[in-house]
Amino acid sequence: MEEIKKGRWYHYKGNEYEVLYNARHSETLEPLVIYRALYGDNGVWVRPSSMWSETVTYNGAQVPRFTYTGDMDIQVRPEEHGDYRETENLTREAFWNAFQPGCDEHYLLHIMRSDSSFLPELNYVALKGGKIIGNIVYTKSCIVDDNGVQHEVITFGPVSVLPDYQKSGVGARLIFHTLKLAREMGCRAVIILGHPEYYPRFGFRRAREFGLATEHGETFDPFMALELNPGSLSRLSGVFHEADIYKINSADASEFDKTFPFKEKKVIDTPL
Repeated sequence: MEEIKKGRWYHYKGNEYEVLYNARHSETLEPLVIYRALYGDNGVWVRPSSMWSETVTYNGAQVPRFTYTGDMDIQVRPEEHGDYRETENLTREAFWNAFQPGCDEHYLLHIMRSDSSFLPELNYVALKGGKIIGNIVYTKSCIVDDNGVQHEVITFGPVSVLPDYQKSGVGARLIFHTLKLAREMGCRAVIILGHPEYYPRFGFRRAREFGLATEHGETFDPFMALELNPGSLSRLSGVFHEADIYKINSADASEFDKTFPFKEKKVIDTPL
């Protein structure tokens, strides 16, 4: 049978669990998962393994019943001032040559913290063995409706994970943790530009389903939205405006990058 990873898992309704063992029913040989709750009295329960790969409809979106969010020894806490350089460096490592020669995301993080749009309450890092391996940050943004009225929403990014820890649940852990905090803070919705095959697991849907468009009138698939409370985007069609801080000056970013150790930028071939 395909074993379910041991470690921390997020349930789509918001609770978290630790998978302890994979087992089989003594008579039917059905694959089972033994797990414990990470809340309340930490009760130990059993479910069929098949339920760990199911999807369910929740708030209008298809989401996994359970999502893996990493090893149990990964900790999440707010970023501290003394973390800044380390976090900027991990962001550089995470994005280097990913979407362009080099990257600008570490410079964006550097200038974002002092911007009026920045939300320090949602600035979190993930650690393993005391080492920072991931970071997520948020800014205020807005939707301007058809009557010209502004409605505040929020946006996250960059979400950074060191290359050695990517695809191991660290990013998901940071996203689920901060989305829960944003909901508790009373934030209305989260609007992002992200991979349309990845972000639906968190409940994101194509923004056009809510009648939203970008400043340029676009409604492409990576433009995505999440209601933090059901119906929070209903009857709110309009234009999304991200914070101006995302409009990076490439020359300033290049100068900032010179304060880090040299890294070779990928050469992009262009057809003749």
